[in-house]
Formats: sequence, structure tokens, C-alpha cells
Amino acid sequence: MKLAGILCYPWLNVQILFDKIGRSVHFLNTSVHKMNTRSGFSNDQNRILVWIRFLICPDIQDSRRHFRRNWYSGIPLTNSRKLTKLKKMFQNISETLNLIASALVQWLFYSKRWFPKGVAPKRILVVKLDHLGDVLLATPVFSNLRQAYPDAELHALTGAWSRVVLERHPDVNKVLEYNSPVFCRTGSPTSLRETFQLYRQLRHQRYDLLVALRSDWRIICFSLLRVAPKRLDRATLQVANKLGFARFTGTHETARNLDVLHKAGIPTSIQTTTFSVAAADEKWASDFLKTLQIDRERPLIAIHPGSPIPTKRWMLDRYAELTDWLIARKRAQILFVGVEDEMPIITEIQRLMQAESINVAGKTTLTQLASILHTCNMFIGNDSGPMHLAAAVGTPTIGLYGPGDPTRFGPVGTMCQTIRRKTDCPPCRGTTCRFGADGCMSKIRVADVIQTLEDAAYLPSENGKI
Repeated sequence: MKLAGILCYPWLNVQILFDKIGRSVHFLNTSVHKMNTRSGFSNDQNRILVWIRFLICPDIQDSRRHFRRNWYSGIPLTNSRKLTKLKKMFQNISETLNLIASALVQWLFYSKRWFPKGVAPKRILVVKLDHLGDVLLATPVFSNLRQAYPDAELHALTGAWSRVVLERHPDVNKVLEYNSPVFCRTGSPTSLRETFQLYRQLRHQRYDLLVALRSDWRIICFSLLRVAPKRLDRATLQVANKLGFARFTGTHETARNLDVLHKAGIPTSIQTTTFSVAAADEKWASDFLKTLQIDRERPLIAIHPGSPIPTKRWMLDRYAELTDWLIARKRAQILFVGVEDEMPIITEIQRLMQAESINVAGKTTLTQLASILHTCNMFIGNDSGPMHLAAAVGTPTIGLYGPGDPTRFGPVGTMCQTIRRKTDCPPCRGTTCRFGADGCMSKIRVADVIQTLEDAAYLPSENGKI
């Protein structure tokens, strides 16, 4: 413990550095979004403007004040592509260092044997700081831990955006909130002061086992300070996998998460994702759909055309063509879902459509959305959180993929299908596609979706009743 405390000081300095960088990147992303709505500049141009202001005014509030005054006009905008590449390179380096640091902590401080035979952990903490879809893909970990240790108290540490997913999990006893600067897309990241308070809270819980599925530098420091005497770490498997010492048993994220338990000898028979919909939620959904005058004699199809990442969005005119076909040939009722920021996308699709549809984007909570999706006969949408949510509640799902890899991040379930037509497209993390209108999402045709739907037989034949 003393050795860990001595080593902690330089690590804390590194953590503080990456914390500042993480906050800077978070401020950059939110500022670009705001500037896109107020100016005619492109994403790359706005990024340069924000970074220039941030360098001139290191204090974030000062940068926001200068931004509001709009005193950025007239600055020459050059090398935007270089700035984008620099940002990507920095994010990759930060992620790689994070993985290596987490693996080193595991090898140096948690290399002792597993629990003695006949001894089981009484209190377990699982850390998963990712976005909504990633947390849904990690829900089988909690189910298998409960099956292996039925008497254990199972806690989860995750962001505010995913909290409800684990609060609704039947095997999770308690959910703790931590908004990592690395994964925070909306709202404010957890401050350093709040992080230290969280550390004291975790120490007070006296966990027997820490399962780190996705951490950041702060959580790595928690591990260094021995929040729990035993630790299982996915980053260690990732580093070992890169070095050729160990292999994941599968490609999909669900399998890789379960490998963390499997390597410790914990059975992993449960493979499906989970989001519990209570009877009260089902009643709410039924009443809500009645107010929308939904005819339950006709198929109800949920469509999610949005995504936080623009390159993952299918073309709006093709969504319009597909929904018109579903209404004309399958007698379907179309229900657009999403968040409030996606309203302009849905409004444009509805303008392009010939038939009528219903838009509930921004009008539901995550739990309410899950209950609506559970009621729907089918879901069609881009690679995003609502797609994984639909699969988790058991709704037949078709996911449209471009820059993402469905073999690794596809929806989980026996009634899930994915479509990806350009498999040789290089990984793309930018806000715009380097191929423009000829990008990977443009390769998916309306006919491809119709063929997948017909082959899966998710809906009745033409003009048939459900």
C-alpha cells in the first residue's frame, strides 16, 4: 500500500494533465456544435477558431465569453485537415497510453492468485464509462456475475447518460455516477474535486473485486490506490492480444467483455443484452400510443435516422423512400424516434415523404423510449444507442452500418440483422466522410433494406394483417 501511495504522485500529475486535455477536447466538441448553428463556417474551420481562442484564453469561461462576442471573424483559416489529423492522433495516443497504464497496474499490483477455493467476493464494482450502446453490450457481464456469485452485492460505475440502463438491470444493486471527460458528450464532466469524493466513497464501500471494462486515467489511479484487493481488467487482455500473448475468444464487444470473466474462470453462459421493461412501463407506452391514435391492427415500425456521428447516418431521401414503401406495401405505421437535436433530420425526412408519419423525438426519456420500442413490431436505424436498446428489449432490429463494424458492434439477439455494403472502407472517426457523397453509407440501397426485411420475415406479407 505504501509503495502504491509513493508511485501515485507522478501518476496523479499525469492524470491531471490528461484531465485538462480531456476537458479541452470536450469543450472543443461542444463549441463546434454551437458554432455550426450560429455561423456559416464548416466543422474544420470552427475547430480552428475554437482552438485559437482556447490557446489565447486558457480559461474555458473566457473562451466562451470571447466566442459569444463573435470576435473571431477575419482570421485566416488554413490547415484544417492537419488540425483534424492532429486531434485524431492525440486521441489515439491518449487511448493507447490509457490501455498500457491500466495493463501495467494489473501486472504490477494485481498479479496474485484468484480468490481461494470456496471463497467468493461479497461486494463487486464493475466500471463501464462508455456511451449508451457500449454499456448495453456490457450488460451480460452483470448477469453472469450474478449467476456466479448469487449472494454478492453488485455495484456499477458509469456515466449519467447510461445510468438508467444499469438501474433497470435486475442483477445490479447500486449504480454510481461518474462522467468521464473522455466519454462525456453532453453536460459537464465530473470535476477533480468530485472525483476525489468519489474515491473516498468507493474506499468506504470496501469492495472485494473491481471489474474494469472501460476506464480512464482517474479510475486507473483508483486501482493504483487499491480500491479493491482483486481486479479484473479488460485493457490487460487488449494489450496482451496486441502483443500476441492472449486472444479474445470472439470479435464482438459482448464476447470481449465476457472474456474478462472467462479468463478468471467465471462461467459466461449468458450472452444476451438486457434492458428490463416493467409492467408500468408497458402500460405507459400503451396509453401514450393511444394518444397518438396508433392502430394496433397495423404493424408499428420505429425508425431512428440520427446518430451523434454524422458519418453513420443513412441518406435522408432513402429513409423517406423506405418509409413510403413500408406504409404502401406493409400497411405500416411509422414512428420516428430520437433526441431533440435530431428533430431537423426527421422533419426533413417527413417533408420528403409522400405518406404521413409520427415523430416522438425528444418527447421521451430513455426508459419511456425502451417501453415504446418494446411495443413496436420492428426497428430500423443507424448504428447508435437506440438500435442497441431496441435489440435489448427484444424488438426485431435492422441496423444500417457504414464506418462502424457490425461484426464487433452489431446488435445482439436472434432477431437482429445488419446491413453493410462497403466492407473495405477504412476506419473513419471524423465528422465528415473523406469520400463525400460516395461514402460507405451511400452504398446501402433501399432495395437492400427491403430484401433484408423480406428475408427475415419480420412483417406480414403485403396487405396482410399482423
